[in-house]
Amino acid sequence: LSPREREVLALMAEGKNNAAIAKALFLTERAVEKHINSLFHKLGLSEEPNVHRRVMAVLTFLREGEG
Repeated sequence: LSPREREVLALMAEGKNNAAIAKALFLTERAVEKHINSLFHKLGLSEEPNVHRRVMAVLTFLREGEG
């Protein structure tokens, strides 16, 4: 993940929504959406009806950081 994607993911892990992430990082909400979609792709998280991708992104990132 890029440094900016890691920042976005860290704020996601704090439970912040896109608007709060945008405000914290001085970005537009659209830019935040692009970073989130990019990190979903990089972490291999496709859209599934029974899966909350924001939670899975944080969990996947944390698991990979342990190794």
